[in-house]
Amino acid sequence: MSYQVLARKWRPRTFEDMVGQEHVLQALIHALENQRLHHAYLFTGTRGVGKTSIGRLLARCLNCETGVTPRPCGTCSSCVEIQEGRFVDLIEIDAASRTGVDDMRELTDNVQYAPSRGRYKVYLIDEVHMLTTQSFNAFLKTLEEPPDHVKFLLATTDPQKLPVTVLSRCLQFNLKRMTPEHIVGHLQNVLTAEEIPFEEPALWLLARAADGSMRDALSLTDQAIAFGDQKLSASDVSSMLGTIDQGDVERIVNALVDRDGPGLLAETSRIADFAPDYSIILADLLSLFHRVTMEQVVPGSADNSLGDATQVQTLARKLSAEDAQLFYQAALMGRKDLAITPDARMGFEMTLLRMLAFRPGAGRSAPPAVNTPASSTDSGEEGGRDEPGPAAAPQPAEPEPAAPEPSRMPHTQEEVSQPEVSSPPVDDSWLASLDAQAESVPDPDPEPEPEPEPEPEAPAESEMEATLPEGEFVWERDFRTLGIVGMAGNLASHGAMSRSGDTITLLIDEGHARLLNARHEEKILAALRNYFGDAIQLTITQGNPGSGTPAAFEERRRRERQSAAVDSIRNDPLVRSIVERFEARVVEDSIRPTETRRRE
Repeated sequence: MSYQVLARKWRPRTFEDMVGQEHVLQALIHALENQRLHHAYLFTGTRGVGKTSIGRLLARCLNCETGVTPRPCGTCSSCVEIQEGRFVDLIEIDAASRTGVDDMRELTDNVQYAPSRGRYKVYLIDEVHMLTTQSFNAFLKTLEEPPDHVKFLLATTDPQKLPVTVLSRCLQFNLKRMTPEHIVGHLQNVLTAEEIPFEEPALWLLARAADGSMRDALSLTDQAIAFGDQKLSASDVSSMLGTIDQGDVERIVNALVDRDGPGLLAETSRIADFAPDYSIILADLLSLFHRVTMEQVVPGSADNSLGDATQVQTLARKLSAEDAQLFYQAALMGRKDLAITPDARMGFEMTLLRMLAFRPGAGRSAPPAVNTPASSTDSGEEGGRDEPGPAAAPQPAEPEPAAPEPSRMPHTQEEVSQPEVSSPPVDDSWLASLDAQAESVPDPDPEPEPEPEPEPEAPAESEMEATLPEGEFVWERDFRTLGIVGMAGNLASHGAMSRSGDTITLLIDEGHARLLNARHEEKILAALRNYFGDAIQLTITQGNPGSGTPAAFEERRRRERQSAAVDSIRNDPLVRSIVERFEARVVEDSIRPTETRRRE
């Protein structure tokens, strides 16, 4: 006897054998039990979800010799002939190959004849959306008022292409895509019955590759059995599909979480031997970080759709919300860049290195790469010298402009002795370009940056600043004169400053302090030294800065200007006259201070 493929051998024989689609089966079972049968049913859904299978089951239910029942006997001649595809009164038509109007006229001409063997003559028309407009027109009248002995069962993967006149004449049932859990459960039953040994991770790989189609899952399983010589292992299935298994994804993510650059590159090199589709790997990472974020926001929401619910819950506890968002965004951009990168592996590695390099708290002293012997030398014996070398300076040396103040002295050893990095993805030009992008992003603080030239202050502002001393530097008021821009300026503006001798202390709350890295601190210190002198040292501590921050000060100024502008409009005689005469209404949310409009 010839071999029968799994997709045909395990086609459901009863409604109880169907996997999923309970919402459709329940409606059909109740209709059969109560003899409330429609003359036309339309089954929609993607490939391999059971449209044709349900149609054939319904044909057996209608023609079983025991009577119309949701539980056909399966042993009578009608049931056997339908199961074997040779029942004369079940007419299956492939609309993709018989689209002509002559084919449809032949069908409608034969509808009037009574069934030869069964109780009903059943027309099962697959891919019905492929019929031409003329064919639909020839079919409409028969579809609306067929003889009592005829039932139409229509199936399509694209119901949007059907005329509304057809849709209105049918009972429509939309079959859902199969979830990975449904597919894995069914494959376990099939392989156990077939006595094929398997590894559960291999089934999850097949379920994901099937993309919601049970028929595709069974076809892939047939292929995997042949590939693995009558057994299913995760490594064989991964090689067959050109993907990596969930264990590989887990190792990559663990290396990211542990900031293990060498381990991350070693894992990338290992999976490159399988010639995987890197776009699929990034899609897996996107799905994982999405589910991690959901678990962080709504604990307990992680499902087991990929068989990794435990890993998702563990990552949700180990990763901060900022890290999860950064990893997701980096993977999203990296997947988009794969189409234009010269080499897919290079683009994938760069995406992972970005995740490490730009992770909050990952300064230049801890790059995602192995340090060269030169960097070890810098941090060893030579690192103890007091002479700062040009290669260790935080920024390229530039000639300083002439200034009336004394010539600037080199920074201390603690500030300039950074370990040298040899990995191209994290060199100075790369970080500088990123900082340039950060500086082009608008300040998240709602207060726009003041322009260099002074502008007249409203009376309310003068009252607010009357308590601040004149003629000396006040941190919250004069912060913008330091010229700290970009991310460093944004973070510093949320801190409170205190000074003791030549030491300036910035008190910053934990949320903003966590985003500071060595490069930001260098920019803040350089601006402070440029203003106060080269002897200044900077200390950053975490705590509650209170209301004495530039960001809070500027927000108060914004509110006072806004309040003054609203009061000015309210009390303006002309505005009041218009409101009274025309029963008008002032939309106060649209009012802006005059200086804000000038900037725009």
